[in-house]
Amino acid sequence: MKTFLLVASLLLTSCSLPAEQLIVFAKGDVLVLENGKAPSPPKDPAKRAFVQAVTTDLDQPTAFAPAIALVSPPEWGRTVPGANGRIEFHQAFRGGFVVRVNLQGLAPDHRYILTLNGNPKLDGNDRLADAVPGLPAERYLDFCTVTTDAHGAYQSTFAIALLPGPYDVRFYVKDTADFKIVLYHDYFKFSVE
Repeated sequence: MKTFLLVASLLLTSCSLPAEQLIVFAKGDVLVLENGKAPSPPKDPAKRAFVQAVTTDLDQPTAFAPAIALVSPPEWGRTVPGANGRIEFHQAFRGGFVVRVNLQGLAPDHRYILTLNGNPKLDGNDRLADAVPGLPAERYLDFCTVTTDAHGAYQSTFAIALLPGPYDVRFYVKDTADFKIVLYHDYFKFSVE
């Protein structure tokens, strides 16, 4: 029982355990799917509906947009030699954003923060959770902290509950050691129905 409580508390604070499919309702509110199914359905009707939509999609996925590369950032980030990645996502999904994340060449057994970052002049910025320190008009969502494997790789599918509307955001991979962005993709668009 103590092991179960420890695992449950870790899952509530981050997504650092290896998993293939995660549903993120909010920062710190994460459901790990087991074989594409929820271990127990959430009591909240909105969460339950989102879980149902996601698990149905995992059984028979709608089309993913072509993969887009995650690359080293310009001067405002930090280059990790050999690091790369890609994301594939549904261009539209009911209740949230569904994205496959594949990272390689990062530090082994190390924690990274996955982030959607807005721009006050673009769609969706006002629907992201937090204001960027020092830039209160720019918003972001650190949706999960993940841990790479012994080879510096990480792969998972996420369903992130978001408010409805169009989004035009950046995708960041941030190092937890110094919070520098080590991989990113500049603005890309999707819609939450």
